[in-house]
Amino acid sequence: METILPDIASLLFFLTFAIYSLLVIFMLVWTYHDAESRGVIGWLVVVPTFMTGTLLGVILWLVFRPALKPEPVWVRVRE
Repeated sequence: METILPDIASLLFFLTFAIYSLLVIFMLVWTYHDAESRGVIGWLVVVPTFMTGTLLGVILWLVFRPALKPEPVWVRVRE
């Protein structure tokens, strides 16, 4: 009688693939939001980031990204 338990190698492969996929998604989402906050169209940064092998693309974005423009903070003055 055979057991239905999955092979440990298959389980480790699936777990490794799942963790890698989550990390790739996290890096792409972070890159998109960072680009949008700096005034750049996010998809124009995410697509080359993904195509260059995500880690290399994120490092290139960190090196060549534009400076963050400060936004004014509005303060109410009591009269």
